[in-house]
Amino acid sequence: METSQGRVQSKFVIWAAGEYQYPNLNPFPGAEYCWHNSQIRSWKDIEGEELIVIGGYESGMDAASNLIALGKKVGVIDPAEPWNNNHPDPSISLSPYSLQRLEFVERTGRLQLLGNTTVKEVEKIGDGYAIYTDSQKYFTSHPPILCTGFDTSLKQIASLFDWSNGYVALNENDESTLTPGLFVVGPSVQHGNLVLCFIYKFRQRFAVVASAIESKIRCQRQSRNVWELIRLP
Repeated sequence: METSQGRVQSKFVIWAAGEYQYPNLNPFPGAEYCWHNSQIRSWKDIEGEELIVIGGYESGMDAASNLIALGKKVGVIDPAEPWNNNHPDPSISLSPYSLQRLEFVERTGRLQLLGNTTVKEVEKIGDGYAIYTDSQKYFTSHPPILCTGFDTSLKQIASLFDWSNGYVALNENDESTLTPGLFVVGPSVQHGNLVLCFIYKFRQRFAVVASAIESKIRCQRQSRNVWELIRLP
């Protein structure tokens, strides 16, 4: 493995690089006119009384809740309408905390949820911004806020995994099926329909990975001991 300090060699690597340093900044043409939520240091810095948030999952609900708490009006655009998903798994639907915040801000009358709508492009027009969707055009005087999530850090080592199912293929111990000794810990771990996402569940896998590595080390030691016995005269 090459690092900024040179090459490092190890029998086992646990990839736990996360996602939040890799914001998805280019989901559509004109995204450069928007602010990704990860680039905003404080919601108090956002100017304007009426704002558009693109993306309605955890980041989008967080942005809307904070902006509405500051007295602003907010429209949230998301084609999947996660606020209407009642699935009990927070990997698929909004977390209970976000749903509670959503219920509160809806009472203010300052939230507009625009579901079943996909943003195709953002264009700078004069002192404002046009947001083109698959159904109509919206206009805002201030940069739209991108809550379009993050790219997985696994893309940096993508060739070390099987992606044929659309996500990294791992064995039952969260080890790459292509690269033995390479384990993954974090929100990208998925086994079939079970997503061990960032909300709660990926922490459960720390012990699984540790146990697998300990077992491999023990087997290697036993094999060495057997080999030494065989070599004895």
